[in-house]
Amino acid sequence: MEVIVKSLISALFVGVLGLVIYVQYNGLKEAQGRIKDAEQASRDRDDTIKVLTAAANRNKKAAAELQGERNSIAATLTERENLIENLQHENTTIRTWADAPLPDAIARLREHPATTGAAAYAERLSGSDALSVAGSGAQD
Repeated sequence: MEVIVKSLISALFVGVLGLVIYVQYNGLKEAQGRIKDAEQASRDRDDTIKVLTAAANRNKKAAAELQGERNSIAATLTERENLIENLQHENTTIRTWADAPLPDAIARLREHPATTGAAAYAERLSGSDALSVAGSGAQD
């Protein structure tokens, strides 16, 4: 009888040990799966970072180019404004023309409230005075 009890205890011990090994094995497999998922997520994140970094560098380069173009345009504008001012000082015909008031129709075109956004601009256009029909003659 003692041998049977020892055999049963040994069998139970082996069974429990087998169950523990099975649970540990499944836990290990799940952990390996989570590791693979985490590694893939890390690779995806690294790829995204590389793409975003490249885009940021392209945007930075484009912004620098635009700033250079803006500076060039500003320099050209300054040169032309200085040329116009010099011409007005030197030439009485140009000075007289530049000092003359604008015709009423043109002055009205220049007078408009500040608009913010496309909706306000469309509303201003639809609510403003219509232009005269072509061929109806000038008023001024």
